[in-house]
Amino acid sequence: MSHVSPLKLLGLTTLSILLTACGSQSADPDSPEGQRQADFKRMLNSSESLDGMLRGRLAFDADIFAAHVQRLVELTDAPWEYFPEPDDSRQPNAARPSVWSDAAGFADAIERYQQAVAELAVVTAEQGNEPDALLPALTGVQQACRGCHDDYRR
Repeated sequence: MSHVSPLKLLGLTTLSILLTACGSQSADPDSPEGQRQADFKRMLNSSESLDGMLRGRLAFDADIFAAHVQRLVELTDAPWEYFPEPDDSRQPNAARPSVWSDAAGFADAIERYQQAVAELAVVTAEQGNEPDALLPALTGVQQACRGCHDDYRR
């Protein structure tokens, strides 16, 4: 049996508690919030799998990689339609007010993400068996995600 450090055990316990607390407040899956969250979770799951394959946490499989990229392509338009209208306080969300006050900037951030995913799809189609060639394109997708979160998510 392997030894787990007390610090690591504390971290895992804290993470478990946080995930349980977050899970107990899940949105109605049929609500716009629930649909938006589900789309973002699907995006995150594919992105994490791609990252894991390119960084050695998961075995690289070109076909599975391409399937995850295709899923991101299919989801590039999905969550945006489920954002609430400005001042719609009935729909919970983690968006900063800048989503509405800087609607043009938010639209640009979405477009940067969509372009990064499109670029990843092109590189995957052309060099899908070369993990080193795929990493810069995936990094572009991740940077687009982070940029939007930094500017528009609480």
